[in-house]
Amino acid sequence: MLGGALGMPVIGRAVGFALVAAAIVAATLHFREHEPRGLQADPAAASSRLTDELQRCQAVAARAEDDAACEAAWAENRRRFFTYVPATGAAASPAASPKLSGR
Repeated sequence: MLGGALGMPVIGRAVGFALVAAAIVAATLHFREHEPRGLQADPAAASSRLTDELQRCQAVAARAEDDAACEAAWAENRRRFFTYVPATGAAASPAASPKLSGR
């Protein structure tokens, strides 16, 4: 008898494949019906005024050096680019962050 009683290794593999297929189908249906949480807000709409101002400053080129609005837009762009935003509010305060010893 090659397969044993009722071919248990074959039945086990078939059940395993069926469970994996069912998990794939369930995950596909779940993600097809639910919108991801992180993509609900449109980040382009939030900074459209800054983007418009930066494009205007780029269009006027050398004259933008003396333009106060362009200076403010560039400063805001640098602030947004170089600012670290932690994932949790507790890590935002310097007192909550761990100190490095020996440096």
